[in-house]
Amino acid sequence: MKTFFLVGNSEKDGVKQVLIDLENKINIRGGICYKSHGYIEISEFPKVDCVITLGGDGTLIRAARDISHLGIPIIGINMGHMGYLTSISNADDIKCMVDTLINDEYFIEDRMMISATVIRDGKELCTLNALNEAVIARKKILKTIRCKVYIDGDFLNEYSSDGIIVSTPTGSTAYNLSAGGPIIEPSSRMMIITPICPHALSQRSVVLSHSKGISISFNDDVNDSRAMVVDGDDSVSLESNDVVELRESEIFARLIKLKKGSFLDNIRNKMNRI
Repeated sequence: MKTFFLVGNSEKDGVKQVLIDLENKINIRGGICYKSHGYIEISEFPKVDCVITLGGDGTLIRAARDISHLGIPIIGINMGHMGYLTSISNADDIKCMVDTLINDEYFIEDRMMISATVIRDGKELCTLNALNEAVIARKKILKTIRCKVYIDGDFLNEYSSDGIIVSTPTGSTAYNLSAGGPIIEPSSRMMIITPICPHALSQRSVVLSHSKGISISFNDDVNDSRAMVVDGDDSVSLESNDVVELRESEIFARLIKLKKGSFLDNIRNKMNRI
């Protein structure tokens, strides 16, 4: 690797200085850098070998959604709290990371994404891709949502809950975990349906093959009271007659790993820091 695009989250303390230090280290090794303080502008995106984010998991996830269709691998430096996805959490390790990338001693792990399409009046309204999850919930707090869930056209369940999470394995340690869902090995290809605070003791998470299609429709007549939120970022309002269809995206996020290691070790280390 020789050309890099650096994405810094300006809201994180210390990012500006680390961004400068990282650029200097890359330049010393003969690399070329482009920089952005915030979201990536795809229309002006240069041809690069790698994207490096400085922030938390949210910064990496946003960047991955922005550039994954380009097939460019991505790695993150954690400037936040938890950092399940970011590979580097210590400024002293940045030089080692730069050396590893320029020497091509890394490996790449493909992570599946979810494609979430809103159907309105029989037509596609919009499609959003998610690396972590798509969440359907009421806009107003303390309001439940009633919906029916179908798998490849077969009825699964009718849910009355605070919302529904459809998660990837990568997102299984995010909102899905907080809602009581299972932890899935992140390089797997499957989808997890987890209700948020379900109003029934029998409702639990359902784990599905990546080849399945999920369809969600609604059981009330209140328009503009619910929304689908993707990766805690992009959102779309949902009407009563809308249908949300979710399936594995054709796009994969390519996450760079500097060394092989057990994902269980990573989970244990991160959990112990909470």
